[in-house]
Amino acid sequence: MKVLQQPLGPVQANCYLVMDNHHAILIDPADKFLNLDAILKENECNLEAIVLTHAHFDHISGVDKIVNEYHCDVYLNPSEFDFLQDPDLNSSSAFYMDVTCDAKCKPLLEGKNEIAGFEIEAMYCPGHSIGSTVLKIKDCLFTGDVLFQGSIGRMDLVTGSVSSMKKSLKKLYQLDQDYKVYPGHGPSTTLSQEKKWNESLKYAEIY
Repeated sequence: MKVLQQPLGPVQANCYLVMDNHHAILIDPADKFLNLDAILKENECNLEAIVLTHAHFDHISGVDKIVNEYHCDVYLNPSEFDFLQDPDLNSSSAFYMDVTCDAKCKPLLEGKNEIAGFEIEAMYCPGHSIGSTVLKIKDCLFTGDVLFQGSIGRMDLVTGSVSSMKKSLKKLYQLDQDYKVYPGHGPSTTLSQEKKWNESLKYAEIY
């Protein structure tokens, strides 16, 4: 499996192109992935789905553009379907923008999902937003804005919750296997590194 990362959009949210066995998905496209056509052709892959960790504006801004071109499905935690058309819920209004998304999403259900040739385990991890979801694909965790290298996501936006974030971080801390961690912002890391050095993650486990 190959994972390519590009920071895109006004606040440089990480978009991930994940390719395996001629299948490809995009995770959290804030804009169109640069050179997407050429990359897909070079790897002999077809883009079949967009999967969203959550529906804040900086993770959905490129969805409509990509759907119109590639006619792919979009998957999202159903608790955030309303975010797509609501600038207050998707937090674009908090940044003096008015971002909406017209895509019709399919439900990303907690547990195992078969999407575009990938087995994706969705772990509901509210706290940053009510529908924040960590995606487990093979030995990789796509953590959205729940867990970053050395820090965690903010909890002061609409539907954010400190108590929910604590429970979500504890769920991640208790995963036995080490994983590559691909966050919504900043550099990639590993779960073992975050268990050792990320004070917020350790705090959630201890308390």
